[in-house]
Amino acid sequence: MRVLRRTVQLAFLGLTVAVGLGAAMGWLQGASVEGYCPMGGLAALPSAITTQRFSCSTGEANFTALAGLLVLALLARKSFCAWLCPLGTLLEWLGRLGARLRGRRAASPAVGLLAPARAPDRLARWLRLGVLAAIVAATYTTSELVFRPYCPYYSLTSFHGHDVEAWSYAILGTVLLAALVLPMAWCRYLCPLGGALWPFARLGRLRVAREESACTGCGKCDRACPHGLRPSAADEVRSGECTLCLECRAACPERGALGVRAGALGARPRVSAWAVPGLLGGLAVLVVVASGLWSMPSYALDIPDAAPAARPAVVSLVVDGVRCVDTARKAVAQLERLPGVIRVVAYAARHTLEVHHDGARLDREAIRRALEAPVIDPQSGQIRFHVYKVLEIE
Repeated sequence: MRVLRRTVQLAFLGLTVAVGLGAAMGWLQGASVEGYCPMGGLAALPSAITTQRFSCSTGEANFTALAGLLVLALLARKSFCAWLCPLGTLLEWLGRLGARLRGRRAASPAVGLLAPARAPDRLARWLRLGVLAAIVAATYTTSELVFRPYCPYYSLTSFHGHDVEAWSYAILGTVLLAALVLPMAWCRYLCPLGGALWPFARLGRLRVAREESACTGCGKCDRACPHGLRPSAADEVRSGECTLCLECRAACPERGALGVRAGALGARPRVSAWAVPGLLGGLAVLVVVASGLWSMPSYALDIPDAAPAARPAVVSLVVDGVRCVDTARKAVAQLERLPGVIRVVAYAARHTLEVHHDGARLDREAIRRALEAPVIDPQSGQIRFHVYKVLEIE
């Protein structure tokens, strides 16, 4: 199971980096490391509920991933953090490297250079909720993903993506260096997504359970836990911090002393540890499929002066340059005064414009030309060329 988790971690980290590099180099048109990031859906959720529109570059996949992650937390706790999160993977590996550099083989908070006392450690974990509240409030008031330049995951994987500044890398470097000193410091104290999952994971059905008759009290499971939990001190791990990484189970020298149980202790028998990666894989597939089954616009405009169309038509265009609500609004402005346009709906996350027009007065090549025409900045009056490029027309 440990080998499987390492393989899944490496594969997902590699996939994320490949997508980020491909998008930055222009090899993957329309791809983004934000595409399925549940944090984007979480930050923009209040705005989506109140306006029925997406904020910034969020889309259906972000919100579907968020819903899937909450379901996963109720079933398998914070297993996403231990098995799939690219940043969590890197921080875990750095924590183990730091422990080895100090001559210890276990990457546990117990062997960290700044190992905190348990009471301060528990209090510091509440900082995540403050970070989460600040991000959600700022996103709601600005309709922008203001956390993007501060996010170490985005700075790490986007290859100097949109909004990333020089100081963004300073934050990333601080987070990575902190992992060498205090394993999983970002995840335990500052990660807003981890804070949001915390109460849901507390109710998770799958739990690490200890068989007292087989346990010798050696404490190896406690030293192996990246989050400083103590499996040896309870019949089952109920903490919302448990990520079901199963490192405690792998470190246990006694066969049958630690396992996975579904539901409360005594209510149901143990289940195979394969239930954890099985749930992760199944929900990942469901998220990808479900994200394509619904839609909600980022921006929409009805042309009030447009005459009724005798031959109404709809054309869908994939447009390079449409990546957020602001760029979508400016793209729509390119078509607003085009004779025959009735309505334009933008889906920023899909880089798509849906144009309703009078088919008798306007054809799709005219729509393409209007979109790819130079853009005049209304504030500075400057003319910008090649802002938008139509990649596909349906």
